[in-house]
Amino acid sequence: MLAKRLLSAYLVSTVIVGTACAEDTATLNGPIDTRMGRIELQGGYPDAQSVGKIYDEIDFQRASQAYIWATPIVSMEALRLGNKRDWGVDYNDVGLVDGYTTPAVGALTGNNTTIYAGIFTDLGRDGPVVIDSPIGVYGVIDDFWQRPVVEVGPFGPDKGKGGKFLLLPPAYTGPVPAGYLPARSKTNQTFFIGRSFVKDGDIKTAVDTLARLKVYPLSKADNPPETRILKAGSKPMDSIPPSGFDYWKLLSGALDKEPVEERDRFFHAMLKPLGLEKGKPFAPDDRQRKLLADAAQVGFLMAQITSMAPRLANAPSYPGTHWEWVLTLKPDQEAAGYTELDERTDYTFEAITVADGMIKKIPGAGSQYMSAAKDKEGEWLEGGKAYTLHVPADVPAKEFWAVTVYDAMTRSMIKTDAMKAGVSSHDKLVPNPDGSIDVHFGPESPEKDTNWVKTLPGRGWFAYFRWYGPTEKFFDKSWSLPDIESQL
Repeated sequence: MLAKRLLSAYLVSTVIVGTACAEDTATLNGPIDTRMGRIELQGGYPDAQSVGKIYDEIDFQRASQAYIWATPIVSMEALRLGNKRDWGVDYNDVGLVDGYTTPAVGALTGNNTTIYAGIFTDLGRDGPVVIDSPIGVYGVIDDFWQRPVVEVGPFGPDKGKGGKFLLLPPAYTGPVPAGYLPARSKTNQTFFIGRSFVKDGDIKTAVDTLARLKVYPLSKADNPPETRILKAGSKPMDSIPPSGFDYWKLLSGALDKEPVEERDRFFHAMLKPLGLEKGKPFAPDDRQRKLLADAAQVGFLMAQITSMAPRLANAPSYPGTHWEWVLTLKPDQEAAGYTELDERTDYTFEAITVADGMIKKIPGAGSQYMSAAKDKEGEWLEGGKAYTLHVPADVPAKEFWAVTVYDAMTRSMIKTDAMKAGVSSHDKLVPNPDGSIDVHFGPESPEKDTNWVKTLPGRGWFAYFRWYGPTEKFFDKSWSLPDIESQL
C-alpha cells in the first residue's frame, strides 16, 4: 500500500515538474519587452547584442544620477572659470562687482540690489590661506560642494567686527598661529562671497569696504603680497554650467583637485566605466561620449524639476500658494540617515553658495529667500503673459526687500532690452493708497512702468523674493505674500 502511494506521488510530481520545465523553457528563450526595449533571451541569458544594450542602460542611468549629484561642484567650477576667463579673477584675487549687477552677468540667481565681492582659494596648492575681512562685510566661505566652512559677519566668529580667517586644507595637521580665526574646509578649493549693504544710495562706501579685503597664503603672512582687487563693474560674464558633454569636462577637472569623501565613493565608481576617474586623463571613447551627452540632457531635466517643482515636504513656504523656500537643505547637507541629495539639488541647480544666515530665524538679521515658478492657477510663469504680484504694505524687512526675475533655462537674471531684472524697496516704486505695491511682469509696459519687469515671450521665468533683515512678522507669518496672478 505504501509503495503504491509513493509511486503515485512520484508520477504526479514528475508531471508537475515536467510541465513547469516546459513553461520555463518557453519563457527563457525568445524576446521580452522591458523599459529599455526588447531583450532576446537564450536559455534565460540575454544574447550578445542585448548584453551591450543593458550595459548602455546601466551607464546611462548612472550618468544621469551622477549629473544630479555633481550639480553643486560643477556650478562652483563654472563660476570659478567664468571669473577667470571673463573678469581675470584668479585664486587669491578679489573680484569686486563695484556697481549693481546687470543681466549681462550670467550667474545663478545673482541679484542687482547688493554690492558683492568674491574670492577663490586653492588650499591644495597654497596650503592654509588667510582671508582678512574688514568690519562691515557680510558673507560666507563655502567649500566646493557648497557647504559653509565659516560665516563672515554677525553669524560668524568675528561677530561682525572683521577678522583674519585662516582656511585650513582637509588633511592639514600643522600649527595654527594665534590671532587667526581657523576654519577647516572639506575640499581644497573654497569660495568666499561677501557683500556690503548700500545705505541711502551710497554705493561708494560699500565698494570701498569690500576693496579692503585681503587674501594671501599663511606661508607669506610675514610679508603678505598685495591683494589684487579686480573691479568687474557691469562687464559681461558667463558662469552658467555648460550643457552636454562639456558638463563632464568641468566635473572631471573639479574632482581631480578634491579628496574623495566616503559619502561619494559609489558615485565615483559609477563614473569609472564612463571614462571619468580621479587622477586619470578624461578621454572617453565615442560610446562613452554619447552616453554622457545624453545623460547630461536627461540629468538637466531631472535636476530642473527637482528644483522648480520640488516634491519635498518642507518646500512650501506659504500654504495655499506656490511660493517655496529657496533653501530646503541643511547647511551641512546631512539629515538623519542620509545625505540631502534632492534638497541640495533643489537649491544648487538654481543658486550658488549656502550660509547659515539664510536659514537661521533671527529677527532683524541675515536674509531669507522664497521662489515661485508658477502662478496662482498652478501654471508655469511664461514670458508672453502679463502678471501682477501684489506686495502688501509694511514688508517685514529691516534693511530692504527685492523681487527679481530669472530665466528658466539659464537661472540668471532675465536679459531684455530694458536691462532691468527686478524691483526693490530702494526703487521709487508707485504705491497703492494703502501702501501696498503692485509689481507687474510681462512683455508690454503697464501704466506704472516703474513697477514693471519686462519678460520675453516664449521663455519661462521664475521669481525670487528676498527679505534682508527679516523681522518677526516674517517668521510668524502674520505678514504673507500672495501668489503671482495672471492678468489674462
